[in-house]
Amino acid sequence: MQVELVSVVVPVYKVEPYLEKCVKSITAQSYKNLEIILVDDGSPDRCGEMCDAYAKEDPRIRVIHKKNGGLSDARNAGAARASGKYLLFVDSDDTIDGELVEKTVETAEKHRSDIVLFDYYCVENGNREVRAVSLPAGKVLNLKEEKELLLAPPSAWTKLFRREFYEKSGCSFPVGKYFEDLATTPVLFLKAERIVYLDEPLYDYMIRENSIMTGKNYEKSCRDKLAVLDHIQEVYRQAGVYETYRDELEYLVFANAYFEPSKELALDKADRRPDRKWLDTYRKYLYGQYPDFMKNPYVRRMGRKDQLHLWILNTRQYWLMRLLSYGRRLRDRMKGRT
Repeated sequence: MQVELVSVVVPVYKVEPYLEKCVKSITAQSYKNLEIILVDDGSPDRCGEMCDAYAKEDPRIRVIHKKNGGLSDARNAGAARASGKYLLFVDSDDTIDGELVEKTVETAEKHRSDIVLFDYYCVENGNREVRAVSLPAGKVLNLKEEKELLLAPPSAWTKLFRREFYEKSGCSFPVGKYFEDLATTPVLFLKAERIVYLDEPLYDYMIRENSIMTGKNYEKSCRDKLAVLDHIQEVYRQAGVYETYRDELEYLVFANAYFEPSKELALDKADRRPDRKWLDTYRKYLYGQYPDFMKNPYVRRMGRKDQLHLWILNTRQYWLMRLLSYGRRLRDRMKGRT
């Protein structure tokens, strides 16, 4: 059987302490037919030199040095140079399971997949927790038959793409915006005919301070996120399927433009500072588009903990969110001592 080439694209920017571990997790894959594209996005530290050194050690590694353009621009540059049958994106401060490529390619070849979706570990402060989805595993899916695909994590790094499909989709990452995965994945899901879910955690996603997801540029985060959600909904409207997926799109807006960012702002005490306007902006966006979101079937079936958090947000009792968070941290510390 032919061993297909897999292109692994790794955007690199100011990740000097993490880069070696990331690259080693890729070069040590059980699947050997790899094209590893390290995209030095104008990193001001030693990352560019490190990439060149790795390329001398492993002929499968190619390095692109470019002017800084952001994560989306780096991913797009790497994808444009890829030549493998399959395409995998890995963030340069994360690591991957030693069999990730082997298992996803085996799944893709067996089912002739456009996209293989897999689970991941969320790693923060030494804790490693599985993040999984509730989808039928090991069978061919598409959005028409499985609408809840729209609720899966949008992250590009939890997916293996058939490169021909990816290129024909015309769905590149939006340059200059945060939440580039949220802008692209729902569109790719809409266009894909064959999606397979592999129910194994194969990726370690590292949460660290000052990353895009944990940084505190609330203004750009808010504006970019709302622009991305506007874009997604417009794509579905133009495709004539907005009403078909209205519940899922409503929940997507609820989760990304109200529930999750409002919790983060509340925990950061933004309600006590001028940053409170972003709490109000998110609220107005959701209520303006979906005033009856509380009737959404996905909102109604959230667990008790999330329902409590939602009540706190709806009643603006943000102090209670912080109290619950403090109690959880105290409990975890006490467990660590026993």
